[in-house]
This record gives sequence, structure tokens and C-alpha cells, in this order.
Amino acid sequence: MCATFATLGRLLGSGRGRYGILLGAAIGAAVWIAWLVSLATGPGLHDRAGNVKGGDFVLFYAAGKIVAAHQADHLYDPDLEERIEHGLTGEWSGRHGLINPPFFALPFVPLAALPYLSAFALWSALGILMVMGTLWLVDRVRAAPWVLAFIPVWAAISYGQNSLLSLFILASVYVLLRRGRDGVAGVVLGCLLYKPQLVVVLATLLLLDRRWRALAGLGATAVLLAAITLALSVPATLAYLALGHSFATMLGERGFPTAKMHSLYSFFVLLLPGHLTAAAALTLLSSLAVLALVRLRQPPYAVDTLDRWYATAIWGTVLVSPHVPFYDLSLLVLPALLVRSGTQDEAVWRGGIAAAWAATILSQPLAELTRAAGGPSLQLSVPVIAAAGYCLLGASVPPAAGVDEKAAAQEAHAGALVGKAGQRT
Repeated sequence: MCATFATLGRLLGSGRGRYGILLGAAIGAAVWIAWLVSLATGPGLHDRAGNVKGGDFVLFYAAGKIVAAHQADHLYDPDLEERIEHGLTGEWSGRHGLINPPFFALPFVPLAALPYLSAFALWSALGILMVMGTLWLVDRVRAAPWVLAFIPVWAAISYGQNSLLSLFILASVYVLLRRGRDGVAGVVLGCLLYKPQLVVVLATLLLLDRRWRALAGLGATAVLLAAITLALSVPATLAYLALGHSFATMLGERGFPTAKMHSLYSFFVLLLPGHLTAAAALTLLSSLAVLALVRLRQPPYAVDTLDRWYATAIWGTVLVSPHVPFYDLSLLVLPALLVRSGTQDEAVWRGGIAAAWAATILSQPLAELTRAAGGPSLQLSVPVIAAAGYCLLGASVPPAAGVDEKAAAQEAHAGALVGKAGQRT
């Protein structure tokens, strides 16, 4: 498989292969242009296809309205959610329900004070700023056109989702860890607890590497957010915990858009329709295998090798997290950029990225077609992302031994000077 990625990468690096890269850029640009035209020409709060502008953003906006109206006890009341959402956008089939913890409604209270389209425009602008902030943090601003051409990034904006906030938080945690500010990094990581499934793997890896200050910071934020949630509404807290019991079976429910999910769990649910227990068992086994591979691919925790350590952690997070909608694949931007700095074989990196990019476009339509036929369905993106990550992380290398030896010699010299100074005093 890695040889296939290398071959594809060499092809894309050749003269004719550049047409493929231009095609990818053209597809990305076309998606953005088509969406903007649909927004601009759609009537009222609906685009030309009849969908609510902002998609899922309406649920965050409604949550902000509910809290602003001092009705936080009813944050998870489906009838109230539907009434508010349909009151904003007119009648349409279904509703968008909040599945994040109650505290996540608070940032949307000021946005809910604005007209809906103004609030969505501001939220979208913040999403773009989060992308650019992420690229600035990892010193890859020149990659912006290619990152924006990654369709899950567009999906995060067009759906009005919070994935780009998650991306920025994870990038901030990386930079803080690299600067040795573990405690603050843990505090910032705790801000991601509005999607707790994205925190579990990274927290586990920090525990295995005994990063106690980071874990203490994470714990402090968790306690603070729990207190805020309870202060906001005890009934809403209990309703959220009750909702959490349904998360495990949600992907197997009839009518749930499982084909839009890109995790190991959704992969097996689609592959084995009607056999949720078997899918869960296979997910558990494969998740343990992925975590083992993560530890095998990760170098020892150190500042010099943190790029690869962190990239491996995020790759494992995307695969193991049970709930990974299409737009959350935008998180893969971070490991893709981090691992490139240490990539030994540029062709493997280029080929792996191209394969994952193509799979994210093609996988969902293929899964929906095969699922509509009533039989097993293959979510192609999951094995491609798994294979691409495995190969890219294997192609990246830690700093040369000479660099480590030089650093060790400098530290030993500094220690000797300190010792001599101590003897003089």
C-alpha cells in the first residue's frame, strides 16, 4: 500500500501529474463557488436546493435563543427545538437537535441576539479565521489554498459546524506542548470537551507518557465546565446524560445518516447492517489495534519529535472516535501538515494526501448508493485514511542522531558549568 502511495505521489510530481493537482484545486474552488451562488440566489433563509442556509448552525442558534430566554431546562426538548427552528426558517422536514453538552450553548447566546443570516455569516467568518489561525500556529500559511480545497473544510463552513474551532484548539494545544507549557495546554484541551470523543485518545496518550501537568490542566477545565453546566441547568445536564445513552446505538437506527460518518464504528455498522453488536465488537478490536499502532508509530515524547507524536495522536483520534461526521475530517489537516516537516519520502506524503483527499469526496456517495440497495455498504474513506496515515507516519523520521547528540552534549556542558559554580560558592 505504501508503495502505491509513493507511485501516485511520483506521478503527481511529474509534468503530467500536475494536471491532477490542478483538477483537485478546480474541484475545491467549484464547490465553494457553487455553494456561495446557491446562498446568494436562494430565497430567504433557504438556498437554491431548499436547504436551510447554514445547515446545522440553526441548532446552535436555537440553543442560544433557548438560553437567552431563560429556558435552559428545555435545551434538549425536541418540541421546543423544532418550534424555534421552524419559526426561524419556515416549515421543513425534521429538525436539528443539540447533542453537545449544555455549556456549549453559552457562546451562541450573543450570536442569537443577531438576525439569523448575520449570525451565520459571523460564525462562518470565525471559521475561516480559525483555519488561518491554525495554519499560522504551525507555520503553514502558504498551504491555505490547498487546505480550503479540502472538502471537509468547506463542509464545516457550509454546515455551520464547530469542527474548525476543534481544529484550532488542537493546534493551540500542540504549540503549547511544544513550548513546554503543559499545564496551559491541558486547560486549552479541556475546551474541546464539547466533543469529548475527540479528547479521549489524546488524554490517554498524555497519561501513558506521564504528562501530569497537562492532565491536571485538562481536569481543571473539566471541573470548571461541569460546574458551569450544573449552574446553567440541572435538568438540562440530566437530559444530556440521558441523551448520551443513545449515542452507542444512534448509528444503527433507521433513518440516521450513517453514510455521512467516517469512523471505524460507522465503517462496521455500514458493513454489517442489522448486526450492531457484531459491529461494536469489531470496532472495539480494531480500535485497540489502531491504538497499538499509534504507540508503535509514536516516537518517545520530546520537543524535537512532537510533530510526529502529535500527528499520530490526531490520526488515531479520527479513526477511533465513534462519532466522526464528514466535516470533522477537517481535523486531518493538522496531522497532514505536521508530518510533512519530517517526511523522508515526499512522494509517499503527496500520494497519501491525494488518496485521502479523493476518498473523502467519493466515499460518502458510494456508501449512500450501496446502502440504498439494502445490503452491506463500504465507507471507503476509513481504510484509506488508516492506510495513508500508517504510511505517512512511517515515512516521517525524528531528528538525526547527530542533532540529539549535540543537544545532549550542550546540556552536559551546561550541567558541568553549574556544578563548578556551585563548588565556588
